Amino acid sequence: MRGLSLVDIWGTLGWLDVRQRYRRSVIGPFWVTLSLAAFVVGLGITYGTLFGMTMGDYLPYLCVGTVVWMLLSGFILEGCSAFTGAEAAIKQIPAPLSIHVYRMVWRLVVIFMHNAVIIALVLAYFAINPGWNGFLAVPGLLIVIVNGVAFALFFGTLSARFRDIPPLMANLIQTLFFVTPVLWQVEHLKERRIIAEWNPFYHLIEIVRAPLLGGSISGHSWTFALLFTLVNCAVAFAFYARFRWRIPYWI
Repeated sequence: MRGLSLVDIWGTLGWLDVRQRYRRSVIGPFWVTLSLAAFVVGLGITYGTLFGMTMGDYLPYLCVGTVVWMLLSGFILEGCSAFTGAEAAIKQIPAPLSIHVYRMVWRLVVIFMHNAVIIALVLAYFAINPGWNGFLAVPGLLIVIVNGVAFALFFGTLSARFRDIPPLMANLIQTLFFVTPVLWQVEHLKERRIIAEWNPFYHLIEIVRAPLLGGSISGHSWTFALLFTLVNCAVAFAFYARFRWRIPYWI
């Protein structure tokens, strides 16, 4: 909790990370947004045709799902290097190690806010007005961010000890993308919906996506997401508390 309270440190470092990454770039982090927009439009046209869906139904679904997926996957992939990537700072600055996790999470949230422009444009283009229901996406997003902190603490600590974890997770995340309802809808599974129903990433995406598309979040998705968050946080914080003193020696 002491690391979380040092918001002026990790907040500034995270913001500087974004500025440094796109230094001397004209449009900065919006390059990520443009790349993601091209990806969404290309897949939307292709898969929308394959699934026989209209662009007005499929593209907003794909857009919101992809943007949230990028945030979730980033928490895991960049979380793996949360400590190893901050080796110099950890060995030279006497500060809680967790600030490097919060720094990484804040950096990804800033990039997510840039990518959210795509969602706003797509919803506006297809005249989708979620109304007051859309504000339910805010607590859903907060749950996603809390899980992001837990993912980063766990995989960051594990990766500090075992350097095979980052490439392993990169391959696993790539596979999870195709088995998570981002490109396709749960209804396409028919009697095999259990593949999605037991996928925590589906529920974490759905509690943000459903309100923005004007739908309602099922009680099952809320329950699953909250239970997964509790378990995820309990495991991650216990693991980090047990091994955090070894991290400076491992890196």
